[in-house]
Amino acid sequence: MLLTHKYSPKKIDEIIGNEEVMAKIKQWIYNWLRGQKKKALLINGPPGIGKTSVAHALMREFDLELIEMSSSDLRNKNNIEKVLAGASLASSLTGKKKLFLIDDIDTLSSADRGGAGSIVKIIKENEHPVIVTAINPWDRKLAGIRTECELVEMKKVSKTAIRNLLKKIKEKENINVNDELLERIAENCVGDVRSAINDLQAQSSSIRDRQKDVFERLRIIFKSKTYKDAKAATFGDIDYDLLKLWLDENIPNEYEKVEDLANAYNALSRADMFEGRIRKSYWIYLKYCMDLISVGIALAKREPYYKFTRYVFPKYLREMSKTIERRALMKSIGLKIGGVIHTNARTAVEVIPLLKEIGADKEELLMNLYHLEEDELAFIMRTTVEKISTKTKKNGI
Repeated sequence: MLLTHKYSPKKIDEIIGNEEVMAKIKQWIYNWLRGQKKKALLINGPPGIGKTSVAHALMREFDLELIEMSSSDLRNKNNIEKVLAGASLASSLTGKKKLFLIDDIDTLSSADRGGAGSIVKIIKENEHPVIVTAINPWDRKLAGIRTECELVEMKKVSKTAIRNLLKKIKEKENINVNDELLERIAENCVGDVRSAINDLQAQSSSIRDRQKDVFERLRIIFKSKTYKDAKAATFGDIDYDLLKLWLDENIPNEYEKVEDLANAYNALSRADMFEGRIRKSYWIYLKYCMDLISVGIALAKREPYYKFTRYVFPKYLREMSKTIERRALMKSIGLKIGGVIHTNARTAVEVIPLLKEIGADKEELLMNLYHLEEDELAFIMRTTVEKISTKTKKNGI
């Protein structure tokens, strides 16, 4: 299981950082539950600080039914009205009070003014609490939505709070990392709690230790011809999230026919659909998820493939392991550039694409002007350290 899922907040008070904001949100939901209608909340702030987690924590803590729209649902007016308006009018099958979450509202297409207008209408007429999230609430296309909401800003989480959370997770998961690395992860995540937890998991040997077991489960699923054989892949202590990542990466390596590929990915996507319902406390759906990722994918093929397949490590997990070094490098570059152009490191990083364009064949100038190391210049120019080193030696830098 991904640690970001396992350690997602179960209560609003478990969301680290932004304590005053959390108290305000808690009072807001109390008022709604007492029958006092309040404006929708537009929770805004940088990625990874817990904006979406607020709605999920409220759902768990106050036993609410969460009706959620992600950025992929915000494509057009008809889709918005179908999902939101329909859900708003329907009575809850569970008898629970409802909470609406409209996630990543700033991904709404600028061309679709009708979609924004539809959301405004639903917010104004809805009889249930609504939470809207955005990175940038001041986008021009959100003007109408912003007017109907109370803005709540969440700021980056402090390095100390993130380090303390990582230490707690490290101890519970028996992850063998030292305090120096925890400090480095907390420093380099730049207030992004989600990426910090991902970085910690990337350092865990447990992923690598389970690799052999995952290979065996993949082999069983891909090579099985019957329900009984494929079902054996789910026996024992299984890391569901990890197995899904491996299957997603390796389905095209095993299956060659278009129809087999389509059937396999259909089973995987249906497992995701049931998993979404699990997160709303319907744990009975877990068995359907397990059947879909094992039997569903196994029987997706018309005929078995009698070949040796080299299963590859999921790209997502590989990228996780690179994030610490990448952020550390970007921070170092940002500080150096910022010191020259008199701005902060985050703003300075935004000029990197410009430096790449104007710095072609001017490596010496860039290195001297911003006091860059070879690996930093290679990052800016999107090339290798070896190529930069060859050029600098040739020019006698």
